[in-house]
Amino acid sequence: MRRGIPCQDANKTEKLENGTVIAAIADGVGSCEYSDAASALAVETAVRVCADGICEDPGCDFESLIERAFTQAELDIYKLALSNEHPVSEYDTTLSLVIYDGGKVTYGHSGDGGVIGLTQDGDYIAITSPQKSEGIYVVPLRAGVDSWAIGAADGRFAGVLLATDGVYDTFFPYLLKGQPVEIYIPLIQFFMDNRVLGVSGDTIGSIQEARMGFLESEACAAITDDKTVVVLVDGDIVPEAKEDAFYGEPDWDALQLEWDKKAYPQLYDS
Repeated sequence: MRRGIPCQDANKTEKLENGTVIAAIADGVGSCEYSDAASALAVETAVRVCADGICEDPGCDFESLIERAFTQAELDIYKLALSNEHPVSEYDTTLSLVIYDGGKVTYGHSGDGGVIGLTQDGDYIAITSPQKSEGIYVVPLRAGVDSWAIGAADGRFAGVLLATDGVYDTFFPYLLKGQPVEIYIPLIQFFMDNRVLGVSGDTIGSIQEARMGFLESEACAAITDDKTVVVLVDGDIVPEAKEDAFYGEPDWDALQLEWDKKAYPQLYDS
């Protein structure tokens, strides 16, 4: 809780005996009075439904299972609102969910956060896209199945990252929009490249502490929303290394000038 406001983010991760990992994050919509309860219930329900489904039938269709998980999460939130005699509109939340199995990523997504993957080829890709109505208003879980993005990402992934909108947007600075690579590579690499992380049983605690410290530092002061990141890494998949320039800091001054020329062409007409 910050400034008397409860944390509206929630997350849950579960690793099954067969090695499959299920992870979910949710961000309660800030304008809704009970969104913190909704986000907590959404991740609990979504992960439980997927875990139970895989344990009952390891060969089940993951996309269908995720749709079932989203449907049940939406229903459970509706029942909670009904039992408390509150409008269901006061329980709006986002939900992102992944099943990570042998480098394969199956996902479900609703809202303005998102899922990012690090491929075996060493590329960082946005697996999902933020959902905002009219470019401003978040599309919540309650919008229903027709709005949910559910699918299986192509290829194998060395890692997958789920983030709520404040952190997610930081990985995609506006100055990189339209560039060949729109993700801020030095930052995303810090969070999900195991060649940088060096995850092991002995290091996981210090890695988490360092990343949490970074998110709370002045470098992330512009993020005023709750900050939630979940990272899953498959230590058996080593991403292919790119050329050094790929991991370099962008030329922000040049990018700003390019942006200004597009935004204010009248100032640069010769």
